[in-house]
Amino acid sequence: MVTAGYLEHSVNVGDLKLSYQEWGNPQAQPIIMLHGFGVSGHMFDEFADRMQDRYRLIALDQRGHGDSDWAEDGNYSRDAFVEDLEGFRKELGIDRFILVGHSMGGLNAVTYTNRYPQHVRALVLVDVGPESAKEGVDNIVRFTRGPDELEFEEFVEIAHRFNQRRTLENIRERMRHRLKPTENGKYTWKFDKRFRQPESGLKIGSEAGNDDSWTLFRGVRVPTLLIRGAESDVLSQAVAERASTEMQRARLIVVPGAGHSVPGDNPDAFTDGVREFLGDLERGEFEPSAGTLPLDQLLEEHTAASRRGPSLFVLVGAGAAAILLFAGAGYMVTRSGKKRKAAREAAQRQQQHRLRGRASAVAGHLPLHTPDVEHARERAAEVVARLGVAGSEGSRRARQSLSQVDLDRARVAAQEALSVLSEGSRHAPANVRAAVERADRGRAKKGSSAASAVTRGAGIATFPTVARLLGKKREPVPAPQHRIARWRN
Repeated sequence: MVTAGYLEHSVNVGDLKLSYQEWGNPQAQPIIMLHGFGVSGHMFDEFADRMQDRYRLIALDQRGHGDSDWAEDGNYSRDAFVEDLEGFRKELGIDRFILVGHSMGGLNAVTYTNRYPQHVRALVLVDVGPESAKEGVDNIVRFTRGPDELEFEEFVEIAHRFNQRRTLENIRERMRHRLKPTENGKYTWKFDKRFRQPESGLKIGSEAGNDDSWTLFRGVRVPTLLIRGAESDVLSQAVAERASTEMQRARLIVVPGAGHSVPGDNPDAFTDGVREFLGDLERGEFEPSAGTLPLDQLLEEHTAASRRGPSLFVLVGAGAAAILLFAGAGYMVTRSGKKRKAAREAAQRQQQHRLRGRASAVAGHLPLHTPDVEHARERAAEVVARLGVAGSEGSRRARQSLSQVDLDRARVAAQEALSVLSEGSRHAPANVRAAVERADRGRAKKGSSAASAVTRGAGIATFPTVARLLGKKREPVPAPQHRIARWRN
């Protein structure tokens, strides 16, 4: 698609002349876009052309790229890119803006947002996360370190082999912004040629490790849209899901038919996703992706909450009671059957040993230190180990002999759990009492009705909390399906 309707500008920031392209109404909400490595602001041409009716869109050629100056001192560090953006913002007189960053530009955007959060209204990260897949990064490096000078059509052919999602016409248009003619009539890349030299001595990016990168992403507080190309070999689905969960206010969408260069591979779907995000933001309806926090972060937040009041005790009570009640149903079903064979008893003892270890480990992580609560934790671990041996065999026997289940024992078990937990806190959780009442009301029911009463009384709806306390692996959070389905039509 040949784009039009933009203006080419440049400003001086420090010792460098930085070029940029601008679309839309200068009085509208500004969106500043940062491209990835080896390309230029023109990678957003198709997106900006679709959005210029409502926004002021500005695509910056970052230092060493596009028509901007190369850094004579070879400084292409993340700090240098970030301070360029801050100087650029000041030169244009923009106070708050929406920031879009792809790949390298996304890492620069995350760092800028941590450093200057007062200027970023919202953040859009395109196929970038705290970790990148080595295979995808190596593919990009091999492509950009290819031949230095070729005929224009030779570059087009190489680019088309690298990304066959694009048409030749589209690639020709893109390459016109990425190449420049040489004195001998051939073409070469616009970005700093030292990037193509392995021993150039350039200072590129950041030396921060993965842990520091994750901390940086978690430090973002503004509403964030994370966009992944469904066929990307740079940002994996697992990293994208984890990042969108661990960031404070992040939503994840996956664009079909797109690789790493999402805005150009599928510009319609990309634009739809950003437009919906910004529309929700303007209407005050933005909601992050649903997800569960990792155990370490959960415990950290609970420790902080304990300094403010007794809410931690309520959490411990609810979680431990859910464990006890869930295991209690299996325990009573097991009691209703005949005596197990010797081999099964051995397996039970082994399982009991494992459950005791898991329960003790979880209890040991809880940041509580009073003697009474320590006693309650020990009792909870002991009861979990004793009652949890039912397992899958107990579930099978439950279906065979539900009519024999003694729900009076369920009520006794629930009361015992409530009593144990109450030793450490006066605030017994309301859902435990509700579970006892449901078990009591369902005492006379048989068959499937009894099974339903046990399930509800055991607090199955709260089991994700139990899984987190037990350290179970978090299930992947799927991308919003309605968006993907709509884009596939």
